[in-house]
Amino acid sequence: MALEILDWRDGSLLAKPVFDKLNELVASGVPESKILGVTINSDEESDTDLWCPQYDIPFNITGNVVVVHTHKTRKAPPQFAAAFVTADTRADLNGVVKHTLEVSKVSFAPIDAAVEATGMESGGMSPIGLPEGWPLLVDQHILSIPKLYLGSGIRPSKLVVDGSIFADLPGVTFVPTLGKPRAA
Repeated sequence: MALEILDWRDGSLLAKPVFDKLNELVASGVPESKILGVTINSDEESDTDLWCPQYDIPFNITGNVVVVHTHKTRKAPPQFAAAFVTADTRADLNGVVKHTLEVSKVSFAPIDAAVEATGMESGGMSPIGLPEGWPLLVDQHILSIPKLYLGSGIRPSKLVVDGSIFADLPGVTFVPTLGKPRAA
């Protein structure tokens, strides 16, 4: 099934934080050509493992963001962070993420807490539009993907960007081999 890439500018297919961040990037001088558009899918198809085969999109050009809680010490209160990798890999939380962020513990953030903190839907989270100040780790090879599909902040669509747009996001830390290959 072919996907149609639609204009992103009306914002109806993006969560508000994602739409606002894209507009902020464009206003700051980021070339709008790096934002390719949005696609529509059914809510049931939003899961990457269903979406990619349904639309014949390779996992290696589709991104997944993982929202985590980090703890500086075992008893410290949790802080949010996020890791963004391609769907053919899994973020190495207890290795690369933990060491890069210099924390003692990393765990998946509770879904309700992540939804409330981001203003995005579970299963549609985007690395673009996360709250200011959150550490965002991005697998370095994403920069070289010219047509990258990722969460739009809502389940029934995907945002499509040039991966190089992540170099324009403030506060991103690029990490080689942030993702480990998925088990077959």
